[in-house]
Amino acid sequence: MTDKCIFCDIKENELTLKEYKYWSLVLAESQFIIGWSHAILKRHAERFEELTDEELIELKQVIKELKSALKKTFKPDWFNVMQLGNMTKHIHFQLVPRYRESRKFDKRVFIDKDYGKMIINRWKQEDKKFLLKLKKYILNAF
Repeated sequence: MTDKCIFCDIKENELTLKEYKYWSLVLAESQFIIGWSHAILKRHAERFEELTDEELIELKQVIKELKSALKKTFKPDWFNVMQLGNMTKHIHFQLVPRYRESRKFDKRVFIDKDYGKMIINRWKQEDKKFLLKLKKYILNAF
């Protein structure tokens, strides 16, 4: 295990959408693409091949449930599942809905400027009040 793992240190996260046996589904703190979330493994592992069959099966459920909720709320045109680990060496997946056209939420317009291409990082910390409102909105669709 690495010296300091931010995901291992998290005990509670107010942006958690749902807890599973092996995974936590958490709303991303940046929403430059609305609905962006993370599936975070509850134990420390750094490489994809370290995942157990049970963890992989449950991950499929996590993705399926998030996609279902987002279809009811923001109706994505596509969905990216990415496991990178470049910055945080703890298995987690970026779950990113993709939108051909803009979406509106909380009097804001969200545009997926990279639809159909690789995502350019436009990470910006969102206001906590906005994130909690978005969490509630998505949770209502679960």
